[in-house]
Amino acid sequence: MKNLGKAWVVLEESYHSEEKRLITVLSPRKTVAYVAEYIEQAYVDRYASFDEKIVFKKDKKKSPFRIERYMINDTTISHGHDPMFNAYYAHKLERKGENFLFHYRVYKGDLDNREVTEHIGEIKIA
Repeated sequence: MKNLGKAWVVLEESYHSEEKRLITVLSPRKTVAYVAEYIEQAYVDRYASFDEKIVFKKDKKKSPFRIERYMINDTTISHGHDPMFNAYYAHKLERKGENFLFHYRVYKGDLDNREVTEHIGEIKIA
């Protein structure tokens, strides 16, 4: 397995059906704000009705599709309900046959007492 570098990996994930689908892979140089805005717009494009899309474009504050601050972290961003769009900042990408593996970290706590956990996500690719 060759390390393919770093990237933001965006998935559509359903917790009820446990299905996962790769939405896109974004440059690791993109900011958290850019990635949050990207997945917010992608979610609206996929799941909002025409009228909801218009409300979203006119005034995000009134839209139920706006992303909430608590859903945005340094290495993970979530948006939606079920299914959700999740973005992971992957520090290592690998392809293993039909599977795409991405390694990411989750940080908890303040800077002085920060807890770091390593995770490996996996998704089937065609």
